[in-house]
Amino acid sequence: MATTDLKDLLKTVETLRKQLHPDLDPKFLEAVIRAEGENPEDDTEALQSIERALKGVLRSKGSR
Repeated sequence: MATTDLKDLLKTVETLRKQLHPDLDPKFLEAVIRAEGENPEDDTEALQSIERALKGVLRSKGSR
């Protein structure tokens, strides 16, 4: 994914997150988008990146 496209997507998602779900962690959503952008042909790696990001968010919130 082109850098400009990624930035535009991140901006749009952040705007929607603020309006619709301000409780969602913005860093997690950014990690999901980046994982998909960096691994367009490798679903396994993208999912592993997303899982690591989710675990990080849960750890920071005090969950395991």
